[in-house]
Amino acid sequence: MNASRRLAPPALAAALLAGTASAQPWDPSLRITNRGTTAINEVYVASAGEGSWGEDRLGSRTLGSGQSITVRLPENQCVNDIRIIFAGGEAKERRRVNTCSESDLVFP
Repeated sequence: MNASRRLAPPALAAALLAGTASAQPWDPSLRITNRGTTAINEVYVASAGEGSWGEDRLGSRTLGSGQSITVRLPENQCVNDIRIIFAGGEAKERRRVNTCSESDLVFP
């Protein structure tokens, strides 16, 4: 039996396993941390390019200095726009953030 034939099944198995690993859903959840001195009153996360920000992820809570919140997003929704509104009304936005590869965002 030729050596290349004996190596084919393990190589095929490795290729199949690699294909299975890449088919796994990406987790786009992210942690937002307030490193500033001003509280964050609102957090919005929307799929990039969507026309609406959707709901405030903090609800009635605020995010004080040094505090964090984990935002859960649908599987594979990896490219997102994030909008933060601080106490006093100042807004900061980050557009087209790949939340499947960057899971920690620090503001301001």
